[in-house]
Amino acid sequence: MATEPVSMSERSSTPARPAVRTPGVGIHIGATDQSMDLCELAVAIEARGLDSLFLPEHTHIPVSRATPYPGGGDIPGRYLRLWDPLVALTWVAARTNLVVGNCIGLPGEHDPIALAKAIATLDVQSGGRFVMGVGFGWNAEEFEDHGYPVADKYAVVTEKIQVMKRLWVDEVASFSGEHVSLSPSWSWPKPLQHPHPPVLVGGRATPATFRRVADWGDGWIPMSPTPHETLEMDLKRLREVVSEAGRDPSTLHIMVMQRPEPIDRLREIVSDYWRLGVTRVLIDLPTAGADILLPLLDEVAPVTGTIPATQLVGG
Repeated sequence: MATEPVSMSERSSTPARPAVRTPGVGIHIGATDQSMDLCELAVAIEARGLDSLFLPEHTHIPVSRATPYPGGGDIPGRYLRLWDPLVALTWVAARTNLVVGNCIGLPGEHDPIALAKAIATLDVQSGGRFVMGVGFGWNAEEFEDHGYPVADKYAVVTEKIQVMKRLWVDEVASFSGEHVSLSPSWSWPKPLQHPHPPVLVGGRATPATFRRVADWGDGWIPMSPTPHETLEMDLKRLREVVSEAGRDPSTLHIMVMQRPEPIDRLREIVSDYWRLGVTRVLIDLPTAGADILLPLLDEVAPVTGTIPATQLVGG
């Protein structure tokens, strides 16, 4: 005999971990099965006072590929061996108290119903520590292997995000789009973070990117390191676009990636990021073994002393 679903009023009211919504310094790494053991790396990150670990995503790399690698030259070997970020980060969340997330994930290459449940499960089991970075995919052949023409990728990703949000928030979720649809459906668990984990739009500083942030994003991930003067202007424009859309720009999450630098220089750079309203800085580490990564962690960890003491407004 079928049972009635649990009411939304019975959903856990436990608040999300504030670490997701406050300034932090973490690590981004293209970890693989040949680099330092990921859980050992996560434990080392936490032991040094860093607060988060973010992983990129590629489901696969087609051998026959016309799409050029954005960095120029041959595609790095790590792209062929990246961990599945959600599975890998589940282990990290179980072993540590780190904030975990994908930077960036490729929701256009997933079934949105299954992905929404996986993320909700990870968010609940981790105590509300997941952040979702959203990318659209530079590799046309990789995207098209998942059943959609690359010309539609922005629309496909946007619709899939809408489906996921409906499943995370609504007691009975439904969606009808040009590329994706969902019949009226129940789906639990709902994410622990309310109304859902932060959804950050990855992309260059273009009007289209800023419109996506204003329409459905909780923040922005600039996709390459930019001079602070440029980032300051970009953030000013982004906040104008978000404000014009009727939203409070002070609630935006801004997450940037930063190469390792000598600690004095790194402190200056990260202090400038806080001044601009950046909410998380990810130090981008190379895909390597413990012999390289542990000394790098020792070098960059003191930058956590630059983190502002007060929680951000709107977190």
